[in-house]
Amino acid sequence: MMKSRLFISLSIWGMVLLCVVASCSRDEGIPQLAWGKHYLWSAPDSAYCVLKTISSPEKLSEKERGAYALLMTQAMHRSGRKISSDSLIDIAIDYYSLQGTADEQAASFLYKGYILEDLCQDKKAIYAYKQAEEAVKTAKDLRLHFMVYTALGRINGRYAHYETSLAYYRKALDLNLSVPAWKEMGGGYIFAPLYLAQRTPRYNEEVKLVQDKFLGLVDRMDFSSQEKIYYQLALKEKDKKEWEAAASFLLKALERTSTEEARYKYDAELANVYKHSGKKLQADSLWNEALKSSRRLLRASVYKDIYTGLLADGLAGEANEYMQRYISELELLFTSADRAELLEIEKKYDYSALLRQNNDYRSRWSITILITVAAVCSLALLLWGSWKFFRHQKLEILRNYKKDASVLQQQIDDLQERIEENQGEAKNLQEQMLTLEAEKRSKEVRIRQLEVTFRSKHISLPVETVEAAQVYLQIVSKEAASYNPAEDRTKLELWLNISRNDWARRLAILYPSLTNGEKDICYLFALGLSFDEMAELLGVQPRSVDRVVYRICRKMGLGQGSKEEFVAQISRLDDSATNI
Repeated sequence: MMKSRLFISLSIWGMVLLCVVASCSRDEGIPQLAWGKHYLWSAPDSAYCVLKTISSPEKLSEKERGAYALLMTQAMHRSGRKISSDSLIDIAIDYYSLQGTADEQAASFLYKGYILEDLCQDKKAIYAYKQAEEAVKTAKDLRLHFMVYTALGRINGRYAHYETSLAYYRKALDLNLSVPAWKEMGGGYIFAPLYLAQRTPRYNEEVKLVQDKFLGLVDRMDFSSQEKIYYQLALKEKDKKEWEAAASFLLKALERTSTEEARYKYDAELANVYKHSGKKLQADSLWNEALKSSRRLLRASVYKDIYTGLLADGLAGEANEYMQRYISELELLFTSADRAELLEIEKKYDYSALLRQNNDYRSRWSITILITVAAVCSLALLLWGSWKFFRHQKLEILRNYKKDASVLQQQIDDLQERIEENQGEAKNLQEQMLTLEAEKRSKEVRIRQLEVTFRSKHISLPVETVEAAQVYLQIVSKEAASYNPAEDRTKLELWLNISRNDWARRLAILYPSLTNGEKDICYLFALGLSFDEMAELLGVQPRSVDRVVYRICRKMGLGQGSKEEFVAQISRLDDSATNI
């Protein structure tokens, strides 16, 4: 009894000490990691500066090294710093692949893909992105879902896999992220399906749908976010030389800006667009407004644009005057002391932050040593007491297990002998049963064929008609439905013409532009199959059937392209008594 009480007391005391030591060690070793994670989305530059204060990352524990490798890679990438190797992120991948959460695994593979893509190793980057896509299926952070899908959309679009690219962009938009999450990621900057419209005429309509959904999401944001996104969209349209679209987006950004300097910047960009559109008077007026800016770099850019325009018009004298103003602005810009002053402020801030962290660590050091020594002694005493206490019990349990194991082995041997005696007889019965079931299925199929044949008015039917009836039975069969379009389509058309007053022929005459795949959907629906049953029969996804229905409706001249319109049109064709 005394031993039990002593053991319980030691256990409680040891657990308390372990909790204290764990909390202290966590405070000692991970403050920079915690602050880096805190600032990662809102201020990645600050996260990078905090993580840089860890002087010896190689001395961290395995878990802390994995977290450091992932956070440092994320901070460097998000703050625009160049990463020349994937060795750091590989540390995070090695750790999180074995014992990390889905979010940590997805983030590790995603940023490895970013690095490899920047290093022009696109094949390896795509493989990393696909690993991230697999991990992100169970991830909780929707921002990771969005970033993985947009990364795959971007790299597929660059290699002309346009349908795949659009599918990934659509997945990203279907997440319906909140406005704060969108702002944290810079969603307007990393989402760029608009490039696809110029390169893929075949998918223009789908691209337009994606664009509309994207712009609908933008309209829910605050004016500051809308301003930035419209400006980025304007730059993309400007790169494609779509001057009217670029001017439209710039005007939207101009309407939502609240600062004079931003307004001057948009005036300069809009003037440049108007110059290419042939609107010289509007361009000159906007350039004069932009020259009111206090930013020398913007004024220099405006002088350069005016110089280029005058030189193109053959006004060399006036052009030289603006070139001189351009040179003067650049000289003032490069001799300015503003940059040196800014660097000094950043150095002072970084140094003061480092001093505060060092003072914090020193104040905890002595207390941590005392608690660690006490914890080690308590753990040693706890381990010795536990070993003495459990040794006798384990020996007794071992003897009981050996006894039970011998009894179980005897039972296993008896059962094995009984199985071997009955094995031959059971195998023969099973083979006979399988043979009879196969013969029964063959008979049932033949019965259905004969039933269809004898229901007809003419008992002696042509071979083609019987084969057409067999295809019909294979499709509507609930037990083993099958349909091979390449082999069975002609027979199914014959069956529809025989049983439904030349239904297939009338469909071909009314809508000659339908492809074979679109005809298959019409035929199967006429036989009474639902859209889900069609997808299962054809071995495709339900969304693929939806897209085919949408194209059929467009070719039939239906406005919305919905399933309801498709059903109504097929029903009208079925009910029609017109003999074409």
